[in-house]
Amino acid sequence: MSTDETERRVRALAGAANLPQGFDTWPGVLARVPRVRRRRTAARAVTAAVVALAVAAAVAVPLTVGAPASAEAAARRAAAVSRTGAGLPPLELTEVTSTKPVGFQPEPPPPRITEHIDYESPTHWRTESTVTEPFGEGTQTITQIRNGPRIATVAAGRVTITRTSGQGQLPFTTSAAVQALRKLLAAGSVGGCAPSVSSPGDGPLIAGRPTLIIQTGPSPCPSADFPQSDGPATFWLDKQTFLVLRADLHGPGNRLDQTIRVTGLRYHVTFPQGTFRLPKPGAGPTACPGPVFAPLIPASLPDGLRAGAAASNGAATGHCITSYTITYRDPAGHPAVQLYEAPQASPAVRFPGRAVTIRPGLAGTLNSSSAMVILWWIQDGRYCSLQTGGLTAGVRLTRVPTAVLLHTAASLDR
Repeated sequence: MSTDETERRVRALAGAANLPQGFDTWPGVLARVPRVRRRRTAARAVTAAVVALAVAAAVAVPLTVGAPASAEAAARRAAAVSRTGAGLPPLELTEVTSTKPVGFQPEPPPPRITEHIDYESPTHWRTESTVTEPFGEGTQTITQIRNGPRIATVAAGRVTITRTSGQGQLPFTTSAAVQALRKLLAAGSVGGCAPSVSSPGDGPLIAGRPTLIIQTGPSPCPSADFPQSDGPATFWLDKQTFLVLRADLHGPGNRLDQTIRVTGLRYHVTFPQGTFRLPKPGAGPTACPGPVFAPLIPASLPDGLRAGAAASNGAATGHCITSYTITYRDPAGHPAVQLYEAPQASPAVRFPGRAVTIRPGLAGTLNSSSAMVILWWIQDGRYCSLQTGGLTAGVRLTRVPTAVLLHTAASLDR
């Protein structure tokens, strides 16, 4: 096969693979052939390129043939793009994520995050996020820069450097919209857990890009990890790259709980030199806003309660654990009581209620309604709360007597 014929076949296969507009595969094929050995290896290299592109085309064609592509295939393609950056050219993107609390969450997610992303490749990107803190606590800016295997995080004037193996995280993996897509992708291998997927067709132009609309039904296997992704959702995908440009996510009770809006997008961007240069790390770790968990754990539980799932949240600056949650189950195995702990200075909700004595020298506040009971108090520099009944962080709790909460709280110790 001649070089001209090989080039024609490579370009044809690249076209079938639906690579980004303006992406030229042929120079990349030649660049992979070492100059010293190019004559002897050119035939092998272009043959390998043809085989590789044939595989890519075989995978991509089912996702792109038709107008529009099947809803399931488009959703999976979008999930893969968010996870690996597959097919994305260098881009500049600005998006706004707005979130409402889902059920009772002692420390709810930020109500608004505005994020600007400079993306050159999976190993070279930069994000600047302006986070609106809950309860009117103001805003903070967090910058992350990846350069090769290292990621720098800049927050509150301090710099920390971490290393990641392999491809590691991408700047598109933080929102619940992407988590919902990844959940959909994983559900395909778990019987009965995949939500329904459909497409009403093309959507409007967003940031100048034609879009495809994908709709998913509620999850048959809801999880408290990302309750915003448990209900039905609608995604607007870039019709060519399958990047999420807009999303509306519903949580428990079919309420609209999170929206994502891309407000600016440019593809094929050339970034100035130094855009992805890492700053020097700070002299030491950022001080933690309160004690480092090690949580306080009940020394004894009332008969029938047993410890279930536990979860911790780490601060953006690295080593601090900023909250801790343990869910306790009743004798039937249902979630019944949830313990939440965070530093005393955290913006955790201080519910009004009546004062109660937990034990001599330790008082708490009890808030009760027909749906739930919450007991909260301050102990050893941290905010503690116990809830029974109602919905908390996406978990539906059964109800236990108030005396059980008081007994459990009284036994908390290091």
